[in-house]
Amino acid sequence: MKNVSRLFLLLLFLQSFTPSAYGINSIHTGTGLKTIVIDPGHGGSDKGGEGKNGLLEKDVALEVSLSLRQMMLNNLKINVVMTRDGDYDLSLKKRTYMANMSKGDLLISIHTGSSYSRDIKGIRIYYLDYEEVRKEFMVSPSDHEAEADNNESGEDDVEIILRDMAISDFSNEGGRIAELIQKNLTEIIPDQNIILKSMPILIFRDVNMPSVMIEIGNITNPNDMERLKDRNYRDKVAMAILNAVKEYNGVNPVTQP
Repeated sequence: MKNVSRLFLLLLFLQSFTPSAYGINSIHTGTGLKTIVIDPGHGGSDKGGEGKNGLLEKDVALEVSLSLRQMMLNNLKINVVMTRDGDYDLSLKKRTYMANMSKGDLLISIHTGSSYSRDIKGIRIYYLDYEEVRKEFMVSPSDHEAEADNNESGEDDVEIILRDMAISDFSNEGGRIAELIQKNLTEIIPDQNIILKSMPILIFRDVNMPSVMIEIGNITNPNDMERLKDRNYRDKVAMAILNAVKEYNGVNPVTQP
């Protein structure tokens, strides 16, 4: 009888919940993006990867992010939030806080690759790995039953279920955006190797929105480094990301000049 009562309470919670009450933003599925958060990787004393002749990941990431912001402001009726807009230190905790406080609909984190192997090259696009991240929020069936016995309201059950639903949605939508970015990068930079992969990346775990991280080239690979130094290449990357967002949002893409 206790289990029946708990199930009834759980159903009442699910019928009446608002995502924001649990720190979960609404999910936009293809239309109506209002706020995009752009996160240039590293900054300040954290220089990230370093290429030959002193090319730094933190500088490349910021330049591409600033270009992307301007393109979005010029082509989309949308609010764009930057986690940093200059060369200064910014912790992961602060980035996450800024993204969540903005109530963003999408987080785009810009980096470069920095492998010790000079042979690794190309662009890598990452999105949330649902199966890995959800393990942190879900308890085992035996633990869950034990907790439920001490929880007459069923509120913990609701929080766990809502968070799991949100993680699933964030992963699905992040994957959709990542695929569109891959497609648009391939169209604009057809001679670049572009890899798509799901990962349990730290910032993805705590932001309440779909997220993608893009390593726009391996800064320690000689060919990629030359590309990363080229303003035209960086603008092409920003335009491909913009077009992916426009396509996701149901807006016509921008044509290359």
